[in-house]
Amino acid sequence: MERNLDGLFLFMTDSVRILSASVLFFWTSLIAQPQWVVTQRLDQANEFYYGIGASLVSEGDADARALIAFGQNVEVRVRSIFQREVSEEGSSFSDRTSVSAELVSDVSLKGIGVSERYTDTSSHRFYSLVRYRKTEYDSLITYEIQREILLMKARNRMAEEKREEELRAQKTLHKQDEERRMEDLRRQQARLEMEKEEQRQEEEKRTLYRTMYGEFLDAGPTQRVVTMRNGEVSGTGRTLMLKGHLNPLAPAEAFYAFRLAMFELSAGVHVRAKKVQRQEAALRVQLLPGVGELTRTTLSIGVSQGLASIADSGYAFDRSVLSFFAAGDYADPEWNFTTLSFYADRRYAAVGAVSFPFYKQFKDHVGFMLEAKYIFHEDFRDERGAPFELNAGIMLRAGPEFSTTLTLEDHRRIALAFEFQF
Repeated sequence: MERNLDGLFLFMTDSVRILSASVLFFWTSLIAQPQWVVTQRLDQANEFYYGIGASLVSEGDADARALIAFGQNVEVRVRSIFQREVSEEGSSFSDRTSVSAELVSDVSLKGIGVSERYTDTSSHRFYSLVRYRKTEYDSLITYEIQREILLMKARNRMAEEKREEELRAQKTLHKQDEERRMEDLRRQQARLEMEKEEQRQEEEKRTLYRTMYGEFLDAGPTQRVVTMRNGEVSGTGRTLMLKGHLNPLAPAEAFYAFRLAMFELSAGVHVRAKKVQRQEAALRVQLLPGVGELTRTTLSIGVSQGLASIADSGYAFDRSVLSFFAAGDYADPEWNFTTLSFYADRRYAAVGAVSFPFYKQFKDHVGFMLEAKYIFHEDFRDERGAPFELNAGIMLRAGPEFSTTLTLEDHRRIALAFEFQF
């Protein structure tokens, strides 16, 4: 029994010792911890702005939490001071300046650091305190806000200068574009004026040209040059030409042509020693009937038929030479009132000209002819057998219906021809 009582006494003694040690340790811990760690607030909260952060991770994480809490605590005050300072700068500045949440948060923590730290080793918890006396913080934050406003004004001024520079550049570009546009308009107007002047001069030239040469162009060229026919057709519908040699006096040629619209059918005979020596016929169509305003161009094509040596061999149509032909003429009054002509088929080719050098005095009543002719087919050459002929003549026109030509053919024959159109 006595032994049991001793054991109980010992047990109670140990328990009291352990409890006393625990109470002592707890009380010691409470005494060692800062008041702001225990209560999570400051006793002088009305005198300080503060923020408390706790973390199980690290001391840096506790610092960050404390700074965030401090920023949230002073945000309203900082925004109020910001708005006051901005408004004091004037309406022109305040109207175009906005205080963002990011700006308030950034300014709130300028120059602010952690005031105190505590680490609870038993619980492995980190505590951080950010604390600033309100009067000091208001002075500090006012200074920082004033600095920020100066920076904002500088940025605004730079932005305004940049905008003004961009506006000046745009105005310069617009001015250059406008100047280019006006220059283009001036060039276009000058070109139009030049074109109008050229048109006016051209019209005056045409009017003067028609005044000087219109009668010549409207009259039209002759149908033949000495011996060859050009691209013209009978002007009035029918043409009759009679020719005779003067050395010796003898008939030489008769020709008749009948025109229907752009088509013409013609036939003729050549006489030598009072006998029909050659017969010719042609069917032509006029493709270009004297086209052009300042000059005249005529082109005809067709089929020709020719039979030679009739006086010697008799008339036999199957001995005829059939051929395609082309003929034309070009009249230019500025070339001394001259018309150039050509003709070509299987039998011969010829070029010639009819000129009226005295047109101002005699109009088209007195003209001069020159013709060069090369004969391919021997049967259609003269009795000398020469392939080349050079012929010339003088034409006297009594009017559109009647003309007379005096010609020198092949250097030796003088011929007189009368041409009637009816």
